[in-house]
Amino acid sequence: MEKEVECPWCGKKAVPKIQILKKEKGNVRERRCTSCGKVLAAYLVEEGNFMKKIRKFQNEGRPA
Repeated sequence: MEKEVECPWCGKKAVPKIQILKKEKGNVRERRCTSCGKVLAAYLVEEGNFMKKIRKFQNEGRPA
């Protein structure tokens, strides 16, 4: 199950919509914000599920 994330575009927390798109270079897994519809992440499916391993740091320029 996907966890809720904060959208860097609109600032709202939501579970992203995930879809697989067939592109020229391969299948792309795309995550979009369910509030504003902007892309949060897009990468080749063949790369595996590496998103869980990525560390997230607080952006110091944006108030919490």
